[in-house]
Amino acid sequence: MKTGERIRVRVAFGLLGIVPVFLTGWLGWVQVAQAGELRREGGAPLRLVPATADRQAWREERVPTPRGTIVDRDGSLLAIDRETYDVRATLAVPASEGKRVEALRAWIDAVANDFARALVADPGFSSRGDMLRERQAEFRKLLHGALRTAELPAQGEVPAAHPRFTDVRIAGGVDSLAVIEALRAVGAARSSVTMHFLRTFRRDYPEREATAGLVGHVKTDWVSDPATQVQRLETWGVCGLEALAALTPADADARPFLRDGRGNAYFVGPLQPLPVPNVLHSTIDIELQREADRLLGEEAEAVSHNGESTRPAWGALVLVEMATGDVLAATSWLRDRKSKVGQAFAPYQSLYEPGSIVKPLVLAYALEAGRLDWNHEFDCAPGSADYRERIGSLGSRVVRDDHACGVLSAHGILVNSSNIGATYVGLQLEREQWQDYMRFFGFGRSLGLALPHEALGGPNKRSFDGDIPLRSFRRNSAISFSFGYEMQVNALQMARAYLRLYRGGDAELRLCRGVEIGGQWHAAPPARSGGARLRPEVVDAVHAALVDVVSDDPHATGTHLHRRFLTDTGVDLHGVVAGKTGTAASRIGIRGRGRVEVRNASFVGVLPAEAPRWLVVCVLQKDDDARFYGGSYAAPPAVRLLLRCQELEQRRPRHEEPQRSTNGQVRAAQGSPGVSGWGY
Repeated sequence: MKTGERIRVRVAFGLLGIVPVFLTGWLGWVQVAQAGELRREGGAPLRLVPATADRQAWREERVPTPRGTIVDRDGSLLAIDRETYDVRATLAVPASEGKRVEALRAWIDAVANDFARALVADPGFSSRGDMLRERQAEFRKLLHGALRTAELPAQGEVPAAHPRFTDVRIAGGVDSLAVIEALRAVGAARSSVTMHFLRTFRRDYPEREATAGLVGHVKTDWVSDPATQVQRLETWGVCGLEALAALTPADADARPFLRDGRGNAYFVGPLQPLPVPNVLHSTIDIELQREADRLLGEEAEAVSHNGESTRPAWGALVLVEMATGDVLAATSWLRDRKSKVGQAFAPYQSLYEPGSIVKPLVLAYALEAGRLDWNHEFDCAPGSADYRERIGSLGSRVVRDDHACGVLSAHGILVNSSNIGATYVGLQLEREQWQDYMRFFGFGRSLGLALPHEALGGPNKRSFDGDIPLRSFRRNSAISFSFGYEMQVNALQMARAYLRLYRGGDAELRLCRGVEIGGQWHAAPPARSGGARLRPEVVDAVHAALVDVVSDDPHATGTHLHRRFLTDTGVDLHGVVAGKTGTAASRIGIRGRGRVEVRNASFVGVLPAEAPRWLVVCVLQKDDDARFYGGSYAAPPAVRLLLRCQELEQRRPRHEEPQRSTNGQVRAAQGSPGVSGWGY
């Protein structure tokens, strides 16, 4: 071998020897000097370890878990999660269709039409032709936008860099078998379209119209993280009972899958059984809830039937079982909403000045505190010596009655609903006693029901400020408090106040009777009761006056109610229903209208009069100056609801708490809406 040839061979072999040295050095640089990472523009460094390869190959299907179920006191469904599918599609434009712009647009339109036909495949749908046209337009817009066809010319070649692959959401909450099969058929017929069915849940409310303000509502859907595009379930818009923690679903489970060499997904783990959702047993009686919703709506609409008055702005109707504090029904009505679905204007959120329905509470407190002689007679005529001494001496404050009242005892003050008489009594209370009165009856204090956005109300924030002189407090706040002004309440708070009149200062309302967790019954603590109680003779005296409010006495504020029922139904309410009417005229701020005068018609009643078992509160508010009274408008639906309770009790077996069966499951016992007797 010549010298030149020998040199060339040595150089060639030397170069070949450098290659493994270079590769060894490069790998050492990547895995040692760079700590096993690859830098990525716009992202974190990618570690070159086996786990990275696994993560790139493995995917997860998020499997959501259902929310808890809500039932009424007899086990009827009020809210439940129904299993549905969230449907997505992966589109890969075929090579033959992705060359020319015209062919690409035609292919997109054809796929959009397939999706549209699949989503209207359920034969139970009405107006399927209109739905099909709407869906076709919707999917054409979606797919053309995803594949960015607006950036392409009208015709010609599709640029090589133009996207030909996309992933789109087709529909959510799909639960129709016909639609699901049709969507699967689209994926089977088109190899370029891959369908993905992600299991999810849709909240269903069988009694949504009647329970919207109390059971509430919740909205749950899939959302994508803007940074990572990872999908997760998000819940928002929770209100009412839906906000209780017992209904919160468990964390979404995950099932891993891989893709084979042809891009087909296959699961590598079994789908775990879904956990049994919790069941919240509410105190609501759905039959009475429907009745309350119907009666309140009919009364609100009937107000304007004579053409001389507008409909009320809103109303609320609440029914409570007195022995337990259980809320059997609580509904609201709104003039400015065609449907109450999703409303946030619930009975515990609507505030109003209660007016005369507080007078029994004021007189009961004064009698208990020793500031009132029940048999003392007051001259309630305006301008009388009593008036000049007790009210006129305080200054320019004027108190009037709706009708002329003469000499009245405490019993007569309640039956006639005399503002002057109630003021005489209220002025006997000290400022500290008025504060204790507010505390005892719960005005301005939460209901403790864990309901979101509860309106607390209570006395005016300045009423009890220490810098207000006592004389000014007596002339303004003490007089206003005596007949239900300078304070605000909601309907449930008013029900609790009367519950405390009969059962004691610690009595509370209850909305949850217990929760089933894993098939085991966990009873909710009974609603609080007891605490400081009014003496039995105090309650009896006030109750006797409430019985006579609903009578044929021409001066009683419930005489119109008594006459109406006697004429329409033949029922003599005297001795059957006890109650108190209330009317208040207030000025409140309304968005877009400024300060507006409103009138609140209200009624509180109990039945049976001889041994109260049920308590009802009704309020209707009008935002004009028309004559509007509690005895004429708020009382009729309230009394009808009480009578309905009595009717249901006669045909239902006695109500009991849910019992645990031998297999550990819980069944809801059937029963009446109440428990008889005065045993508070």
